[in-house]
Amino acid sequence: MGKHPASMSQYTTQIAKAPKGHTIPPLLRDVGAFVGTQDHGTLGWFDVFGFDAIPSEYSPENAKRLQAAGFSFLKLPDGSLLALLKNAVVLLGSEGETRTVADSLEAFLVAWSEGSTGIYDLDDDDASSGREALAAWIQARGLRVPKAPRFDFSAWLDGEAPTPEVAPVAGLGTPTDDVKAMGPALRRLVSLLGQRADSPEVVRYAEEVLGKPAPRSTTPQTDSINLEAPKAGVELNFTHEVLHEAFPPIPKTARTFVPYLSLAWVRPQFPEPVLGLDATDLTEEAITKKLGPPTELRPSSMLTDALTVPHWVRPLDSTGTTELVVSLRKVRTITLQVREARALDPFSSVGTALFVGWAATRGLLEPSRFAAHAEQLAAVRRREARGSELMKAALPRGLWDAHLRDLPGLRLRAYRWFHNMNGLWIDADLLKVFGKDAGGAPKLEADTWAAVDAASPVFEKHFAQWLD
Repeated sequence: MGKHPASMSQYTTQIAKAPKGHTIPPLLRDVGAFVGTQDHGTLGWFDVFGFDAIPSEYSPENAKRLQAAGFSFLKLPDGSLLALLKNAVVLLGSEGETRTVADSLEAFLVAWSEGSTGIYDLDDDDASSGREALAAWIQARGLRVPKAPRFDFSAWLDGEAPTPEVAPVAGLGTPTDDVKAMGPALRRLVSLLGQRADSPEVVRYAEEVLGKPAPRSTTPQTDSINLEAPKAGVELNFTHEVLHEAFPPIPKTARTFVPYLSLAWVRPQFPEPVLGLDATDLTEEAITKKLGPPTELRPSSMLTDALTVPHWVRPLDSTGTTELVVSLRKVRTITLQVREARALDPFSSVGTALFVGWAATRGLLEPSRFAAHAEQLAAVRRREARGSELMKAALPRGLWDAHLRDLPGLRLRAYRWFHNMNGLWIDADLLKVFGKDAGGAPKLEADTWAAVDAASPVFEKHFAQWLD
């Protein structure tokens, strides 16, 4: 995001008038007056703190509801707005993203003074020299964060009643011996992996350890939300798109979802060792002394074949659904995560259906991933059903790399081929075979077996080394 050069000019404020139909809370007007006394670039990268109606273009279908329920008070450099709505502070992003920033104005001000709003232009340390003054202003007023109800802006914006709550995700298996040997802080974090963001345990952890609320929901525009607490040595990732069968998307409203805690990064500031590793164990030799030899070597990126990056992988539950990964590129990274797949094609195109049909007949699909649809898989192998029929029944979220057999290099090759990497691309190959339609895509109407046979030479060219 764009930054402004530091200057001695002060922030502009426009706080004299309230938008039509609204009354400005005294606290918000007072903080606006305070901001107007601060030098530009000391409280964040913005120009004007002022009250205004929420422009219709931010959500044309909800413009009247938005304008009746709240008003904006700060515009960010990228065009995003912060608004006070139903006593909460919310974000209306310039790219359509929406979320609750804080459940109350008081909570927002405290987070602003700490650089923990989750908004880059307010949290950037290069524009933070005024935070101490804001914290002192808050303290001088005796401001306290009230116990406010959790507000889900994205779900409210959807204009529909939330779906009934369901129970949090059940246990993913019994903890491994590694987990039993961990300290209490790390065991607590591990126990939350794969749980819903609205589970009581996750909500408490976010509030107690991170000092922030857990995400209320995610949307197609904002399908992933990170929460970071540098002093606690933890960063969490929440998403509704966990590519694992045990974690289907959970609709909250028509266009919002309940996310899962899918990933946690454990930083050197974490208060406990991780399997004996402390902040000084930063070399391969030091890590090997504690964990043994690396479990595997992986490429440094999806673009290279060289296996140069050591990884130590330990399962965290008896099903292997969650794992701890220590990796050592230029720096050491410790990750707790749900072991999920990578998407090849989430949209189930005709070209992908051709490949699925061909892969089924050539033994490249992983049978365990189709256990509930074994008869349909067998029918495709006999060419009595098409790949698209198998995908409709068994792959409602599209084709993943884990749907292919776990053979050395196969899943990486497929990922590159589906994602146009290293000169490999399924669409380019299919264009050569079938020509292009009016939109420039491969000219394919259905995944007939005749079409599979026509495409087989290009499939075999890329995957011959893994065929039986």
